Amino acid sequence: MRLRRIFIVAILFFMVMSAFQISAQEAKSRFELLNLIRKDKFDKILPGAMRDNNVDMWIHVIRRGDPDAFALDLGGTMGYFIFTDRGGERIERALLGVSFAPVADRSVYDIFGDESDITKFVAERDPQHIAVNMSEWLTHADGLSHTGYKKLVKLLGNKYAQRLISSENVITDFRVRRVQTEIIAFAKACEIQRLLLEEALSSIVPCVTTREDLGWWINDQLLGQGIEPSYFGAGKPGVQHSEVSSRQETRRSDYIFQRGDLISWDWGFTYLNFGTDYKRKAYILREGETSLPPSIQKAWERGLVVRDIIRKTFKSGKTAGETLTDVVKALEAVGYVYTPFTDTDKDSAIIQEMGDSEKSGFSIDCHCVGNTGNSEIAVGPSMAPFRPNRAHLIMQPNNLIAFEFIVHTWIPEWGKRLAINHEDNAVVTPNGVEALYPRNEQMILIK
Repeated sequence: MRLRRIFIVAILFFMVMSAFQISAQEAKSRFELLNLIRKDKFDKILPGAMRDNNVDMWIHVIRRGDPDAFALDLGGTMGYFIFTDRGGERIERALLGVSFAPVADRSVYDIFGDESDITKFVAERDPQHIAVNMSEWLTHADGLSHTGYKKLVKLLGNKYAQRLISSENVITDFRVRRVQTEIIAFAKACEIQRLLLEEALSSIVPCVTTREDLGWWINDQLLGQGIEPSYFGAGKPGVQHSEVSSRQETRRSDYIFQRGDLISWDWGFTYLNFGTDYKRKAYILREGETSLPPSIQKAWERGLVVRDIIRKTFKSGKTAGETLTDVVKALEAVGYVYTPFTDTDKDSAIIQEMGDSEKSGFSIDCHCVGNTGNSEIAVGPSMAPFRPNRAHLIMQPNNLIAFEFIVHTWIPEWGKRLAINHEDNAVVTPNGVEALYPRNEQMILIK
C-alpha cells in the first residue's frame, strides 16, 4: 500500500513538473518573440519612421505605475526612452531614469543613465525636432502627463523645450510598418480566435444554449491557453434576426438561441502585443431546413462579391482616403449602391431609403488593427467616412487591417433589408488584401 502511494505521488509530481516545464517554455518563447520583434523594429523600421517625419530625436516618457500603450513596443515600464538619429543605418537608443533592470529589456538599448543626465545628453546631440508622446487625436501617442511634461521641459531647458513636437506621426509609422515576425504573431492570434469562435458557434444547441453560455466558455478557453481576456464577461454573440423573439429579448445575456436565429459574433482579444477584431456568422436551421433560406444566401453571396472586388482594389501605397474613393468607384461600376455610414443615428435611414430595391447597398469600414483590436484607439490608417482624422495616412506595405464592410440586401419575407457586416483581419500588400488565416466563406449552419 505504501509503495502504491509513493508511486502515485511520483506520477503526480512528474505531471506537475511536466506542466511547469511546458508553461515555462511557453513563457520563454513569448518573451523571446517579443524581444525579436522589438530588435527588428528598432533596426529596420525606426530609422524610416523618424526620418520620413523629419524627427532627429524621439523621447517617449513612461511613468512608473502609469501603464503606457507602448510599454511592450519599447520593452520597459518606466523611464525616458530616447532615440536619436546621429546618421548611419542605426538609431541610437538610450534609456535614462532607470536604475534597475526589471523594468526594462536592457538588451535592446545602448546607453543607460539617470534622469539627471538628460539635460547634458540632449544638449550634446543638439536635436532640431524632438518628438514626445503628446497628441490631440491619437490616444496611444498621448501618454505624457501634464506633470511629466513640465518636468521634461525643466530638464531640457528653454532652448530644447521650444523644439518639442508631437510624436504621433513617428508612432504611427513605427507601428504600421511591420516586420515579418509581427505578421506571424498576429496571424497566430487570429487563428486562435477563428478556432474558438467556430467551435463555440458549432456547439450551440437550439432552445438550450444561451448567449452568456458561449461568452463564458470562450473566456475559459482563452485562460486555458494562458491568454487573459481583454474584459471578463464580454464577447457574447449577438442575434441579428430572430423568427420568434423580439429585439429586446435577444439582447438579454440569458437569451436562449432559437431556430431561425441569425447570429453575428464580433469579438477579439489580446495576445502578446497584438489585438484581434473580427466576426463570424451562424444560422440556426428551422425544422425541415437543410441550408440557408434563399434570400439570406443571396445576401451573403453579394457580400462575397464585394469582398473580392475590395481585395483586388485595395492596395498599399495610397492614403486611406484615396483608397476609399477607388473602392467606391469599383463597386458602383458593377451595380452596388454606396451608402456611406457616418456612425450616427442617420445610418438606419440610409438603408431604409433604398426600400425594396433589388440592388444591394454597401458601406466601408476597413480600420486599423494589430496592436489593439479597438478601432477607435488603434494606430494607423482607416478607410471609413466617419474616421476622417485617419484618411490622410498612407497604407504601408504589410499594413494590418480589420477588413470590414457592410452589404445590405432586401429580404422579401421579412419586409426589410438585411445588413450583413463582413469582417476579417488581414494584411495589405502591393498586390492587394491578403488573408492571414482561412476567411469566412460561409455561414456556420446549426442543426
